[in-house]
Order: sequence, then C-alpha cells, then structure tokens
Amino acid sequence: MYTYDTFKKKKMTITILTIEKSGSIKEHALKNYDESELYKKAGFKSKEGFQIQTTWNTECNGKQYSISVYGKTNGRAGQENKYEFPPPIDSVLFFGACVLVNKINEEATSLSKEEWKKVYEHLYGGFEDLDDEDEEESEEDIESDLPKTKQGYVKDGFIVDSDDSVDEDFIEELIEKKIKPISIKKRATRKPKKETKTVFELVEQQPPQPTNDNFLECTNELQEEQYIE
Repeated sequence: MYTYDTFKKKKMTITILTIEKSGSIKEHALKNYDESELYKKAGFKSKEGFQIQTTWNTECNGKQYSISVYGKTNGRAGQENKYEFPPPIDSVLFFGACVLVNKINEEATSLSKEEWKKVYEHLYGGFEDLDDEDEEESEEDIESDLPKTKQGYVKDGFIVDSDDSVDEDFIEELIEKKIKPISIKKRATRKPKKETKTVFELVEQQPPQPTNDNFLECTNELQEEQYIE
C-alpha cells in the first residue's frame, strides 16, 4: 500500500529557484534536496551568513504556498542583488544570488518560475491600477454631457462644425462662459514686404538743394589797401 512514508522515502526531483544578482530568475531541478547545501546553488563557496531571510505563507489561485528565501545580507561592493523582493524584505539589500524554496507540511516541493511570478504579483496586491479606470470613466461621463460637433468632437471653443453656420445655442453658451469662438473663415494675412532701396536710389529721389551763387564770390572782400609812407 502506498503511504505518505513511502512517498517521503521515494526520491523525487523538485524544482527550486535562484534569483541571480542581475535580477534574472533561474529554475534548478534537484534529485536530492539538502537544505544545508543550498548555498552552493547560489554560487557561494561558504554557507556563512547564508540563511532564511523570510517566509511567505499565502494562497494564490486556490493553491497554498510557503515560500522561503535564502540569502546573504553581507558582501562586497559590486555584488549587490538588484532584484526587488516583496515585503517585508523589500528594503533589504542582498549580496550575490538568493534561493527560493516552496514547502508543504515542512517538506520541500517544486516551485516553477511562472508560479513565483503569480505569487509575486499576489504579494504586491496586484499591479492593476484601479484609480486610472475610475479616472477614465469619470472623463467619459463628463464628455458625454457636453455639446458635440457633427464629427463627434466636444465643443470647447476651439473646435467648431465644418459648415459655415454655427449653432446659435452654442454661441450663446460660449458668450455666457466668456469664451470667444474662433471663426473658420478668418485667415491670417501678411503685409507686403517693403522693398529695400539702395543709397544711390535714395539720393536720386531727394529734391535738389538751393545753391548760393555768392558762396564762392569774394570780389567784395578784395579792396585796395592804403599804405602809409
């Protein structure tokens, strides 16, 4: 008869996970599980400081989990583990790789990478942001009550119907809100650019200046001087 004792004695391959210092997750199949040898799977030469840091007891998708994380909190600079673990160790800095082991009735059992991802999201409470959905719904409700153009756009003073006529009720509503609608017929016009004239052209256009004929006339200034002997 097959009993639980024979199940314990029977060698079964179980899967554990290692969280590399880069943050990547790897699966390891073990034929003989030995908790005292887990530090080797993490790549350490010594088991000093390598111990259980926390255990998550939770239920996810109708299945019970008791996942323990093994790791070191002391190490050399540059060997820090970049993976972000769920609370209560979300602020703990680990060095090197860490090991995840799932247990049932204190017996190690397999834990796949996909299972851990689901448990990970469950421990964080899920990543779906309900506030964004509420905000989107509230915006849709508000827009549904506003007047719209024939194309379905909300009339907000910047968008008008494509035809020449505008709804009079809409104009009155804009006047009450002190919003000036933009005319679709109004187009920006440019003033003609003035031509730049040369200096010679400007001189030629100036009227002739009056001349003073006596300017160089010096005859009146010339008189015979009398010398006293």
